[in-house]
Amino acid sequence: MIISLTGFMGVGKSTIAEKLSTHLFCNYTDLDRYIETSEGRRVEELFRDLGESAFREIEERALERLLSVNREKMMVLSLGGGALMSLKSSNLIKRETKCIYLRADIETLIRRLIKSRKSRPLVSAELNSSLRERVTELFNRREEGYLRSASIIIDVDNLSIKETLERVLSVI
Repeated sequence: MIISLTGFMGVGKSTIAEKLSTHLFCNYTDLDRYIETSEGRRVEELFRDLGESAFREIEERALERLLSVNREKMMVLSLGGGALMSLKSSNLIKRETKCIYLRADIETLIRRLIKSRKSRPLVSAELNSSLRERVTELFNRREEGYLRSASIIIDVDNLSIKETLERVLSVI
């Protein structure tokens, strides 16, 4: 079984996925790190040099490969925040994994993103005054994919990492 975690950037997908894999004694893969290893370049560079559309195609192929190779294994997979904008990727995740949508409201996301802005290519250049507008726009574009793919939705507002992990463990 493959458990995938989805949600907007800053919601805690990678952190929870890594901790979940430890609890389940299985492998953990971060899709963005997998892409970086496969492509030999950082996600930020791929976005900058190729554009979002080309990056999403690379992401689709990487996801397809990753799911195919691990189909018979137990694994926890952390998806990139925009991975499910692609209908192909969304359908793959829905069909091949138990997908958990870690959902947070805009205020929570903004607080978290301000702390980690430099490592987020889609919001790194935003000033605090325009960050809310950019986050809201991206979230509204992406949420349909999260909802379409999710088997389970967990609201993570005001939850610690430990509490979020406990909720995830209680529903799988």
